[in-house]
Amino acid sequence: MHNHCTLCATPLLKEVAIIDDKTKLPLDVRLCLSCGLVQQCPLPTDDALRAYYSHHYRTDYKKTYRPKNKHVFRAGVAARNRLGFLESSISDGNRHSLQGLRHLDVGAGGGEVVFAARSLLGLESVGIEPNEGYSEFARGAYGIEVRTAELSDVSSERFDLVTVFHVLEHMPKPLQVFEALFGMINPDGLLLIEVPNVEQADASPHNIFFKAHLLYYSRATLLFAASRWFEPLRIDEQGNLRVLFKRRSTPETPQHPSPSDVEITLRRLSEKGWTEYILRGGGWKRPYQRLIKYWKEHQVAGLTPLETLRHAIGPE
Repeated sequence: MHNHCTLCATPLLKEVAIIDDKTKLPLDVRLCLSCGLVQQCPLPTDDALRAYYSHHYRTDYKKTYRPKNKHVFRAGVAARNRLGFLESSISDGNRHSLQGLRHLDVGAGGGEVVFAARSLLGLESVGIEPNEGYSEFARGAYGIEVRTAELSDVSSERFDLVTVFHVLEHMPKPLQVFEALFGMINPDGLLLIEVPNVEQADASPHNIFFKAHLLYYSRATLLFAASRWFEPLRIDEQGNLRVLFKRRSTPETPQHPSPSDVEITLRRLSEKGWTEYILRGGGWKRPYQRLIKYWKEHQVAGLTPLETLRHAIGPE
């Protein structure tokens, strides 16, 4: 099954990429012509992933074992945005309040989402993060509960809300993940997931496929992966793909993507390139946006991590 789709077990025949965009080393990425999922071939073993994410991933991609102030600021701004999406979604009629709900943030990094969720929304938030440096940082810098742990370590616990931000694309067995989350989330509980969108236009063409991202989701494949256990309440696919799900009362038949969904993914992959990125994806604005970002990060250079995070998330 090394070269079979991890969602539908179909042989993966369509080659998408052969080079890691970050390292320029060989990387085999293929598309499933049955459901449209894009994934690495072969997928790494569980033991190899566990060793990589506990010790090497953060240093490979952030160049540091513990977050720097600029990482704290960026993560705080992102946390504010993601929690704002959650808050606006429940105000549309799904729930009246998040106050006091038990919340788990999976792949919590330095703990910025956990801190912001407790401060801004009154959630009873905890996090799990496999990287020792980042989880230790969260506990020491913010005094919050971020355990050095993986999803399997908390499978016996129950939560009203689980958030999974830019983590699912690193997990080789998404169906097992959704089944585990179904067992951990209370009836009528919520699941908020954000992943890179393989169909988005605003991703730089030289930064799409790389070793750490095992799976590349479209709207259709993410909904398919979750469909047996969760139903979507709100979808945002402007840039990254963000979906708020509600737990089903009982598992249902998975909702397989249609042939037209697969065709859309194939077309979008063929359209990717510098022309689309610069014109349609807004790449022409990136130098200006980068200058603004650097200026904002310079403003917090002398602050403590806690002061930086409070500055990033705004008034509590």
